[in-house]
Amino acid sequence: MGFRKLRRFNLAVGVAVTAYIATSGAAALIPFSFGQEQLRLLFFPQEVPYAWMTTLGSATYWLLFLLTLVIVPIAAIATEKIFASATVSFPDEVPLWIPLVLSGAMIAFCVHRLAQAGGLSASAAWDQSLCYQDKILRRVELFKLLGNHYFSFVYSSLPIVACYLLARGLLTREKIALGACAGVSLIVLWLDVATIQKAPALLYVLVLGLTLALSGCGLVRSACATIAVGGTIYVALALSQFCGVENRGHPERTALESSPLASHPGPSPMVPLAESSSVLGSPSAADGEPSESGFHGGLAKAIRILRSSVFRMAVGIPYYVQIFSDPDQRCGIVRPTLGGLLAPQPCYPATKVFAVIYPAITYTTGSQPAGVSLSGYAEGGPFYAVLATAIAGSLIGLISALTRRNDPMSIAMQVAGCLYAYYMTQVPLTATLLDSYGLVWLIAPLVAMRALTWMISINLQK
Repeated sequence: MGFRKLRRFNLAVGVAVTAYIATSGAAALIPFSFGQEQLRLLFFPQEVPYAWMTTLGSATYWLLFLLTLVIVPIAAIATEKIFASATVSFPDEVPLWIPLVLSGAMIAFCVHRLAQAGGLSASAAWDQSLCYQDKILRRVELFKLLGNHYFSFVYSSLPIVACYLLARGLLTREKIALGACAGVSLIVLWLDVATIQKAPALLYVLVLGLTLALSGCGLVRSACATIAVGGTIYVALALSQFCGVENRGHPERTALESSPLASHPGPSPMVPLAESSSVLGSPSAADGEPSESGFHGGLAKAIRILRSSVFRMAVGIPYYVQIFSDPDQRCGIVRPTLGGLLAPQPCYPATKVFAVIYPAITYTTGSQPAGVSLSGYAEGGPFYAVLATAIAGSLIGLISALTRRNDPMSIAMQVAGCLYAYYMTQVPLTATLLDSYGLVWLIAPLVAMRALTWMISINLQK
């Protein structure tokens, strides 16, 4: 299957629905005994306050859970049909030097910032003398030292430029573009690893795989390449996550007792991904479960890891609904953090919920993220939850309507739309637009490339 067949349906809507089900779908199990038992095992010995969760399984709970699955496709498809006749024509090919200069400038800035923070070697990511908590605290420190623009370039702008270069190289057979994409990719992965993060690196590999498929390389081949590269990166980073003592013991228990996977202060725009959600770990023999070895021990560990992955973000949904069903607890619409010009917001839903779920974590500020609909409820109540979800869905539809051509710019824009669709299942509306992973930073390099090309063509005509 190639580019044209992929475009027969709204790809970004598919990404949004799939991401939401994958990250939050387990919330549908929590109102029932099976799901509650899974959470009990996940949090053991900490008790899950089911008696306090009076809204669990209520009409409000189910409406908020289903909001993304219903409103996003309707809003996206309706908007796409409205703008179906709209065409965006880009007659002038972007000179190759423009994306090369833009990516070079962004890389130079990021390298400079990382060097200033003492993280250019990325040694903290695989240093086995540093244990899990030490690495997490170093990650939090880097968030503060590097600043918003570093992560805006690494999470959003550079990946989209790389996707453009990859699509251009495949469609026009430009070897320089392919070589530039390879170089940018290595640097982006290095910059991700230097901040001790797995999720952004894996997400970057996924968007390159999507670009391969949209550029006509075939879904099967693209998927195989993506899985091979992504799996290798994940295993390499996972093996270096714990120090020698933890690797000989129970690293999953250490994770539960030590630190959130991506804790950060206040409404940080830095880590929107599933990796930022919580400290969900796994029970060990110390929790009262029998210690096993061999096949049964491996199976038990696999079940614990699966349970942690499935409930990683879903665990926050009943807490969001319960806490913010009280209007006095709502935080107000989260202010954008573009450029870091505004003071931190005193009430931020993700950190507020985290503190309730994990009261024992006090040495740093953690985050339990939620998508646009649930975050909207936490910010402004039911009406804003519906409005924010509809706006996000409409933006997905608009992007899809304007990216129907089979050219590098349209492919890169479509990938940006898919990334936006993914992020809207993780963070509030304003964050999906203006934070370091926001739509503004995703499309900014494409707009800059087109604007510079237009300016050059105007000057040549004079």
